[in-house]
Amino acid sequence: MNTYLAIITTVLVLTQIVRVTQNAISLKRQEKAVNRQLAWLNKNYVTEEDFDNQRTSFTLLRMWLEKELDIRYGAEMED
Repeated sequence: MNTYLAIITTVLVLTQIVRVTQNAISLKRQEKAVNRQLAWLNKNYVTEEDFDNQRTSFTLLRMWLEKELDIRYGAEMED
């Protein structure tokens, strides 16, 4: 019985080590991807005005959809 418990415990510990290693690798890859995107933003001089323009265009599109297509943004579907 003790041998069985030792084997099961060893297998569980090894699986946890593998999972922690996989998570660490995944986080490193995500960090590299985020850093690349931030570098692109800094390189291309994205400004607060760009974000304001994007917000304004989204608002105008939403207003048009609500008016022309009778789509209620954020409204619940009725049966």
